[in-house]
Amino acid sequence: MAAALGVSLLLPRSWASSGPPRVRTGLVVQRDLGTRLRVFGEVGDYKAESRELTLIVRKRDGWLVDLWRKRALLPTVEQLGTTTDIDALWQLYPVVRVGKTDHPVMASRIAIVGDAVEVEGTAVVGKTTYRAVTRHELHPSEPKLRLVTRWSVEGGGASLGVGLGDSLRWGNVQYFVEGVQTPRMKFKGKARWIGRRGAQGDLLLRAADGAPLLVDYGAKFRGFQGTITALYSQQGIPASGEATTTRELSFEPLPLPEDRPPAVTGTLSAKLVDETGRALPGKVRIDRVGRKTPLFGDDGGLDGADRFAWTGNGHYERALAPGRYTLFFTAGYERAALQRTVDVRPGQTAHVEASLPRVIDTPGWVAADLHLHQAPSVDADIGLAERVISIVAEGVEVAVATDHYVVTDLAPTVRALRRDGLLASPLSTIAGCEVSTLGHRFGHFNVFPLPSGANVVHWNTTPSALFADARKKSPSGIIQVNHPRWDPALGYFSYYGKSEQTAEFVRAGYDPNYDAIEVYNGDDARDLRKVRKVLADWMHLLGSGRRYVGTGSSDSHKLAFLDPGLPRTMIRHGAGTSDATDVNAPVEEVLAALKAGRAIVTSGPILDVDVNGAGPGETATGVGGRATVNVRVRAAPWVDVRSVEVFLGGTAKRVHFSNVPRSTSTLRFERKIDVPVSEPTFVVVTAQGEWGLPNASREATQPFAFSNPIWLSP
Repeated sequence: MAAALGVSLLLPRSWASSGPPRVRTGLVVQRDLGTRLRVFGEVGDYKAESRELTLIVRKRDGWLVDLWRKRALLPTVEQLGTTTDIDALWQLYPVVRVGKTDHPVMASRIAIVGDAVEVEGTAVVGKTTYRAVTRHELHPSEPKLRLVTRWSVEGGGASLGVGLGDSLRWGNVQYFVEGVQTPRMKFKGKARWIGRRGAQGDLLLRAADGAPLLVDYGAKFRGFQGTITALYSQQGIPASGEATTTRELSFEPLPLPEDRPPAVTGTLSAKLVDETGRALPGKVRIDRVGRKTPLFGDDGGLDGADRFAWTGNGHYERALAPGRYTLFFTAGYERAALQRTVDVRPGQTAHVEASLPRVIDTPGWVAADLHLHQAPSVDADIGLAERVISIVAEGVEVAVATDHYVVTDLAPTVRALRRDGLLASPLSTIAGCEVSTLGHRFGHFNVFPLPSGANVVHWNTTPSALFADARKKSPSGIIQVNHPRWDPALGYFSYYGKSEQTAEFVRAGYDPNYDAIEVYNGDDARDLRKVRKVLADWMHLLGSGRRYVGTGSSDSHKLAFLDPGLPRTMIRHGAGTSDATDVNAPVEEVLAALKAGRAIVTSGPILDVDVNGAGPGETATGVGGRATVNVRVRAAPWVDVRSVEVFLGGTAKRVHFSNVPRSTSTLRFERKIDVPVSEPTFVVVTAQGEWGLPNASREATQPFAFSNPIWLSP
């Protein structure tokens, strides 16, 4: 058996002891994975187990992709709630840094050597091949992992002035670095350790001898942490022909100053209700008067993260430092908001009741977020309960879970929260997956619905193979192209070189056989020029004869970044008679309506558009040489609307623009707009505001909405 596994029965080189071995090694079997969240390891990969830890080294590339504790321990960030059965590491692998570029070591041999997993691999930089042999050694009785890498140059000789280290990621949480008082989005400098709070407790990386390491990481946007490079040596490989780097990953409390709560506090207590006085899930923005920075940490929980707090059952209570606070209560775009200023006094409770009545009726429509991440995603440190409550607090009625590489079902969490009185409103859920291509990387694609475990092929695939596998696993489902204009590794249109003026793609291999385009991604809400660029792309493709549905979704990965339901896709599922019962619409009907394009997308304004009674996704026949587009725009008083535009056909030509007077009335715009029609074509209507949404994490987020096309037949 040992020979079959490639096992060399040698004594361990470190942390050795007499008696029976306390670290076990072997190959991963299905029961090792269990139901643990966000595991990258697969059956057949290499593993090591101690009394405290399990690690998995992926046989495909030799990267350390999983590290978890053997007993249930609460996370050390509030956003993960009580999530315990979760992997603590995304990935770690050796790199050679030459100049400013990190070159990963890819495995050529993986073996079990004694009580360690050993990986031999190379990184090719120009004409030089760097060889690295790394041992993954678990401490037999403590939650520690030691990694020892022997570096050499293939063929012998020196290679000076290069950095030797690791690239790692361990969740989408803030990074703490020795000597840095406040976590930063970017850092480059010397430190003896870098760590994070989060899944299964604090996790810390240091050089085994305590020597300083060069820490280098950066994030483009708040709320999305970047890859860490940790260099243990910057001298390269000496003339002797070998260098060794030794480091430790250890679960232990980070050596940070103790967080001390205010010596004296008061209490804020809030109750949110609807127009009938019933408890209402909602969201409250909390700002201390005179303070510009957010009140809460980025990784806080439902009772406070960034500037916001959320409640699923209409009740909120939290201790705050004495002072004056401005509160802004919301419960979605179809309801009124309420602003209040309260004084929190020492030892006293400030009570607020917020009535948020429905001001926009949308019977027959459901508000859906088609792109949501939670703890099963390696880049989303938010518990399932926290995610569900945050969704419902935004007035979303249909939630599609789209975690990377895994199918997540939110329905059991919804049932548990409803049973325990923690969720006052129902939520319809759909299980799906964000298929994020690896190896050959050409974009991200949502596929839903999917049965549990039905992962779609994503490694070294092609668009045609991916779409075929998605159709096999979700025969009547929806394939959505996500954020198509992002970086080519993440954006399908960018990778295949879609023209900015036409429906042409310049790169071979593009496949058009998908159903939907995420025109409006929540991360692009900070700059509507990016949204409008994809809007034009979509219209070009519609003009070429493809009837793709245009969607909008938040792509939320945390509580406050990005906000769930910003934007959302409003789907006209049928002839509903009550907003209260829309959430009960059968999922099959909702998906059929979405695929047919009976939808609008919004981050505030609600568009009602038709031509001769035909709405979005439908065809108006016999319109003659001029079609009359009936446009009505409604918005809650706190949502700004300043313009309406009408676009015609595959050239995305704007044929109408109207300024909208600033107002707090619900009805903002209502007009009949004639457009010329000389051949079969379609119209798309947009509405936009100027003032930023006051309940958005990104304060300059302008409201924006667009309709799906109404097809026109002369």
